[in-house]
Amino acid sequence: MRRKRELILGISILIIATLAFVFGWTNLFTVKEVAVSGSPNTQITKQVLQIADINLGEKLARIEPRNIESNLALAGIDWIENVKISRNWVSRKVTINLSAREAIAVSGLQYVDANGVLFTSPVKLNKKLTELNAKDDSARAAAAEFYLSLPKELQKEVAVVAATATKNFQILLKKRVRINWGDASNTELKLKIYRALIALPENEKIRLMDVSDPTKPTVK
Repeated sequence: MRRKRELILGISILIIATLAFVFGWTNLFTVKEVAVSGSPNTQITKQVLQIADINLGEKLARIEPRNIESNLALAGIDWIENVKISRNWVSRKVTINLSAREAIAVSGLQYVDANGVLFTSPVKLNKKLTELNAKDDSARAAAAEFYLSLPKELQKEVAVVAATATKNFQILLKKRVRINWGDASNTELKLKIYRALIALPENEKIRLMDVSDPTKPTVK
């Protein structure tokens, strides 16, 4: 019984060693093709391939996906949200899959994604986006979350969202009405107050609304 176990163990070690040799040292599993998925244009594709530095004929087993992902991140390509490297051992093809950040707003000359991260898009976006101004990174992240929490119909009316802190938001509507919203609490109640006040004929020419304290809303 003991000899049988030793035989099985020896065969297992031999198989593992053989596979390691075949994958890591022979030319049977080398890179035949490198492709980039999710790139917006050929210029970006060339840039990504240059940074990834994967050579044809290179051993598939020796390619380190984490190192490539890290190099792309360090290269300052900030529009990339996620990178995944896949290796096809049959076709010997390596694919670099890029997931781009989606812009929900603009801040200066940069775009802002749903997490409040600033980035520069490699292509021009034709859609008109809300401007998001924030004191710092944490305030920007909070402002992005706050903006996305608003109903779609109100989002379309918002020209600017400003955040002086993580719990202090102001909204400028396209109709030039400024709303002091306060923090993100009591959103449903504040929405009801906003809709009720904005619908009143006497408020047609107001320029300021304060719903930060929903028990004491004011207009000017």
